[in-house]
Amino acid sequence: MKKRIAILLLAVLLAASSSTAALAAPGPLFSDLPEDRWSHQYVADLHRQGVVKGYPDGTFQPLGNVTWGEAFKLILLSIGVDEPGPAQPGQHWAMPYVELALDNRLMYSFDPSYLGQVPTRLSVARMTARALDFTDISGPTPYDDCEDGYVVELFEKGIMDGFLNEDGSRSFRPDKPISREEMATIVWRVRNGEPTKGMIRFNNYYIDKLEDVPASPFTGGQFSRDDSNRLVYSGGYFAQGIDVSGHKGIIDWEAVAADGIDFAIIRAGNRAWGTGVLMEDSKFVGNMEGAIAAGLDVGAYYFSNAITVAEAEEEAEAFLARLEPYKEHITYPVVCDWEYLGGNDSRAYGVDGRIITQCIDAFCKKVAEAGYTPMIYFNEYCGYIKMDLSKLTDYQFWFAQYSDAPSCFYDFQFWQYSSKGKVAGIGSAVDMNLCFVPYGKGLVDIPEPGPEETEPAESDPVETAPVETDPADPAPEDSGTEALGTVIIDAPPVPAVPPAR
Repeated sequence: MKKRIAILLLAVLLAASSSTAALAAPGPLFSDLPEDRWSHQYVADLHRQGVVKGYPDGTFQPLGNVTWGEAFKLILLSIGVDEPGPAQPGQHWAMPYVELALDNRLMYSFDPSYLGQVPTRLSVARMTARALDFTDISGPTPYDDCEDGYVVELFEKGIMDGFLNEDGSRSFRPDKPISREEMATIVWRVRNGEPTKGMIRFNNYYIDKLEDVPASPFTGGQFSRDDSNRLVYSGGYFAQGIDVSGHKGIIDWEAVAADGIDFAIIRAGNRAWGTGVLMEDSKFVGNMEGAIAAGLDVGAYYFSNAITVAEAEEEAEAFLARLEPYKEHITYPVVCDWEYLGGNDSRAYGVDGRIITQCIDAFCKKVAEAGYTPMIYFNEYCGYIKMDLSKLTDYQFWFAQYSDAPSCFYDFQFWQYSSKGKVAGIGSAVDMNLCFVPYGKGLVDIPEPGPEETEPAESDPVETAPVETDPADPAPEDSGTEALGTVIIDAPPVPAVPPAR
């Protein structure tokens, strides 16, 4: 059952006064909710539909709150999750529901000591966004007190508005408790709107299409396998390449060059995703000198795990110092390979996608300032979910997807199409890449266009450098350490009802 139902039926929360309270019979009026109150239109419409109810004394208690325990139980039962077993001795009664909420990605961590407390606007916003399968990548915040990506995404979809201040600014008040009337507003908007209209579905997420990012020109029919089982491209220029790290051991670079390989992207170092320690690739010097001596075009990459801009700049400086002796030979891009590895144990777990984007941008700016062509490496998960590519269009893209044809929405200059390539001179499987831009010496001839193909436009040589990793490994579906937070308020009016404040 779609998690969206969790929000469509979220109004069940409004009918509970405790975890075991019986729901009151619906009534036509609430003595404490006059028609001129901003929330009346939403509550009244939901009441007419039988979605919300009041209390036995005829009140709705619009300013009343629900506890976290009540919220977890009612939301999860609303989406059809089976009733869990009883709590363990000594546990809060709602702990089994907390575990189910974690399993269903409505949040990512929770402190049981909060179970008797009231959710904040920020927390409810995040749960709402996740129930709708949104990500935390969004545009600029409209609020003067909140930059959370989930909150901004809900604002963009017309689900959460916040508060207009006297000076014309807008506040979200993230730490303010969520009230029953605010919850009713959210429920009405999701029920009566189309928050995912026009969005792209990727795995478990709805994502906005980035209009400022050039679309991919590639089609499946442009790629085929040669006698060596390597992919070739019929739509224009291409070069065959590999990316390697010290894990490949000793490489016979002369044999590599003789086996039809045109370029190599060589790892210079990395930041450990667990400890955060900067490390140098022990085979970088040998690989770089061997590839250059064999006549290959070369680039380089750094496996980044920066979670602050300062860390990204530190990585770039360490990277550039290693590249300096080979600067005149580096004709291919210099790559920032930021990857999300380690799941819950990763130091990057819970880091907002906009922060990651800022880190990558800071890294690439350092690379550009040093005179190289910066490039960003990403697979579908990182490119769509953990990065905002619209903020990174100043740089070249390296897309990783192990298939016979790429399915990326956006244009890219490198494609890592396999991690199981076989190349003479390398004793184990190696990452294989196609390059579609004539960096360096341009070793591969441009094929004659077919009957339905057009001549590709000329492009000047640029510098860039790829990366090495295994993007095929499935990334965790999301990240984000959940902090307590709260919900939203103003909304589009019910038809024929005055607008909300």
